[in-house]
Amino acid sequence: MSKSQTKERPQVYEEMKGKTGLVIKYVVHENDEVAVQVLNESGALVAETSFSQLRIDEAHILYMEVTELLRSRVAFKQDRATIQRAAEKLLAIYRGEHVSLDDVLPPTIARAPSGEFIANPGKKIEIDVDGEQYQRLPVRTRTITTQDTDLLPILEEYVKPYLQPGDTVYISEKALTITQGRVVSMSDIKPTALARFLGSRVGNYYGSSDFHGFGHGTALAMQLFLEEAGILRVLFAAAVSALTRPFGIRGLFYRICGKRAKSIDCPMSFLILEYAHSAKLAPNKPSAEARRFKRSLGCDVVILDANYRGAFSLGKSTKAISENFVGKLFRDNPLGQSDEMTPFCIVRKVA
Repeated sequence: MSKSQTKERPQVYEEMKGKTGLVIKYVVHENDEVAVQVLNESGALVAETSFSQLRIDEAHILYMEVTELLRSRVAFKQDRATIQRAAEKLLAIYRGEHVSLDDVLPPTIARAPSGEFIANPGKKIEIDVDGEQYQRLPVRTRTITTQDTDLLPILEEYVKPYLQPGDTVYISEKALTITQGRVVSMSDIKPTALARFLGSRVGNYYGSSDFHGFGHGTALAMQLFLEEAGILRVLFAAAVSALTRPFGIRGLFYRICGKRAKSIDCPMSFLILEYAHSAKLAPNKPSAEARRFKRSLGCDVVILDANYRGAFSLGKSTKAISENFVGKLFRDNPLGQSDEMTPFCIVRKVA
């Protein structure tokens, strides 16, 4: 067994077998290739996508995506046949095939504007920030796609009718990124040796119970990170971080590299099939966009990047909203990361 193979181990996901009739396998072959397989409940192969060692990150990402897809589609109460088609198409996307997704989209794809604000699973509407109570009202929308070239009409349709004086609107940077066309196919990312080296040093705990996301811990994400921040800046940040970490000083790497590089995500989404094989860059001119949206909505706007690690702003319509406040307000990421379909949030102070 080669040195590269010793880092890989077979995995089997059977948690949704009773509800979907499907089993997901991560298979390690003797020729250094790995494969993600979908099998039916009798063990017959339904679909398979193979990867060389140079594409090992994509294999890891696909395995996690297809297991999440099964859980998500069961929650949507989709029938077995539709779930199987969705899994097959996800694997086909990673094989580089062009597939239609029209017959496998979850029921949240079409959604009319509504003033009904319901917290996402496991999250709360109200939160205390420095002794003050705030409501965080997630706004559910239709799917925002690359066919949408301006976010403003969507904000005016889904958010503006429900605003009250004193409200602030927080916008997921993913939504702005999509409408700006700042989405990159993984197939177009060409990781360098430096990206592979640095990406392997970022702990994402893949394959363990501590895994929460890939972050920049893949060669794909690190390559985009290097292109955004610049090689010299990244190397300097890495050196400073290595020197200061033994003293308990953390976070300098991203502080030096900047918010735009930190905002890069690969994969862009675990569950929205259109973006399952894509990465996202930071949106362009987020503060200018926030000010443009404010002129139409009549309230302050923040472009937000939030995940399980915390939250920060990429752009704001006013400097009066502090970064510390943004971090505390969205510390539990109430908008979610994927099929919650809540890219906007109205924040309202409780009287």
